[in-house]
Amino acid sequence: MMVPLSRRALGRLVALAALAGLPAVALAAEPVFPPASSIGLVPPPGMTPAQGFSGFEHRSGASIVIMEMPAEAYAEISRKFTPEALRPTGFSVKGEGEPLAVTGGEGRLLRGAQAAHGLTYAKWVAVVRGGAGTGLVTVQVPEQAAAQVPGEAVEAALRSIAFRTPASLDDQIAALPYTIGDRAGFRPVRVLLGNSLLLTEGPKDVDPGRTQPMIIIAPSLGQAAVGAGQEGAFARKALGSLRDLKDVAVTDETRSTRGTNAVVRLRATATDLKTGRPLAVTQTMLFDGPRYLRVIGMAEAGEADAIDRAERVAASITTK
Repeated sequence: MMVPLSRRALGRLVALAALAGLPAVALAAEPVFPPASSIGLVPPPGMTPAQGFSGFEHRSGASIVIMEMPAEAYAEISRKFTPEALRPTGFSVKGEGEPLAVTGGEGRLLRGAQAAHGLTYAKWVAVVRGGAGTGLVTVQVPEQAAAQVPGEAVEAALRSIAFRTPASLDDQIAALPYTIGDRAGFRPVRVLLGNSLLLTEGPKDVDPGRTQPMIIIAPSLGQAAVGAGQEGAFARKALGSLRDLKDVAVTDETRSTRGTNAVVRLRATATDLKTGRPLAVTQTMLFDGPRYLRVIGMAEAGEADAIDRAERVAASITTK
């Protein structure tokens, strides 16, 4: 005759089975949080915390990129989180968005595919809200890596998204893959993607009209095949691709070296696409093997001092 087990007795058996290595009950894995990030998840097998951005990467080229934003951003993003709105970005969405349950919050998920750099990727994009913030979680898996990072594992990872108390801005800056020796009067505002930093001069943290000088420091997310001697052309193309600017015209270019690495500095004039105001722009790119670090400074035309100081910031940056 089988005697029913009490909850306490069952708990003891489970504990003993775990100690003995018996598969009595599978214990759920804990979410992994990138350094200084308030959003984490249980990554698919084989994916490890990324070195150059907030998220996870796989040797096959698959990646999970986590971008954190203020809580109020959720409503705006959700409104535009549709297949039609994302089609111009090259993201071909399959089906419609659906709710995504995440630990301590809520979200929506879109699935599809995107072509980039000659490859086709399976792609998942989730917008999530929880705690004090909003997150955009993007997963890309190269077509040829589908067996190494299967869709079922990606779906499980997205269902494991969790939130924790946000790190301070100082802690987020300390976790960046570079250090700034001279801020030259600029103050940090926020960290993006765990690797990029926005700085400004003035009282506003949010300045859509670009009335304040600003600096963006951003390393490359992936590898860029830039041949020796081609850095200048690459830098000009990158400068010309800046969003929200038009009529970009390079007025000065200098090339130098830092150790064995090439450094290209460009100055330019441009027009703010949104406000129509003329801007002064500087861009410094440090090329380090297959990767680069990019520092962009912007100010209203005529603010030469702000552009000079933005270049001081760029010159003081060292990678870790």
